[in-house]
Amino acid sequence: MKDRKISLRLISVILGSALMLGACSNPFDSLASEINGLLSGEESSEEVTTEETQETADDETAEEGQTDETDVPESETESAGNETKPLDYSHLMGEGEETALENGTHKVGNDIPAGRYVITADTGIGNVFIDNEEDRSVLSTTLNGTEESKDYGSGRVIVFLEEGHSIEINGLEGVNFAPYETEEVTELFPGMWIVGEDFPAGVYDVETESTDYYGTMEVYSHPDQVKARYSLGDPEYGGMSSFTASFEAGDIVELSNSPAVTINKRE
Repeated sequence: MKDRKISLRLISVILGSALMLGACSNPFDSLASEINGLLSGEESSEEVTTEETQETADDETAEEGQTDETDVPESETESAGNETKPLDYSHLMGEGEETALENGTHKVGNDIPAGRYVITADTGIGNVFIDNEEDRSVLSTTLNGTEESKDYGSGRVIVFLEEGHSIEINGLEGVNFAPYETEEVTELFPGMWIVGEDFPAGVYDVETESTDYYGTMEVYSHPDQVKARYSLGDPEYGGMSSFTASFEAGDIVELSNSPAVTINKRE
């Protein structure tokens, strides 16, 4: 298109100059100057265009480079980086050492080895709080140690203790931590159980004795991502004494503030 415009301008100059031949002292010099001017203008235009094209190409290349660096949206990158992994306590199975702790605060790794434990109290009734290194609750339970207090809290609790966990004991003078040897069970008492380790995956009929307790059974495999929650206890307060539940390998089943429950696998 540009070549066509230049050609038309040259033709116009030549025709115009032909009409002015008689009026100019040196019409051919004048004509040559105009033609040279047009041609030099074309070259200049082409040079500018080439420079502009090169600058544009450089800019586009730079923009393409930036696009490559930020190709993954920031939100997706953060999401991938913060992806939570399933809880895994397999390294704590069968680990631990018989330990007795008194009222106060204790550290796993210093006052008691890491492992899987059944916790019981010598006497009275009190509380046991276990937090991880991020101060997030691992276990919060009321523990009783006498027949007279059996209607309050739990007589025993099973828990996994990772190195770095803190244990706070309130109101109990002696608390015993006994290593737990994993075996297949059909009864769950309060604490944490692993599907595929303590009992097979599948569909189960779950039953508990009629009680005034109000407790819960939660099923999860990731922190803060509960797959199912069942209320146990007095129906007047929304509790159940029997229900059906499905468990997958790797699920953690946590029973809180409730007597033991029995689990019977459906065929």
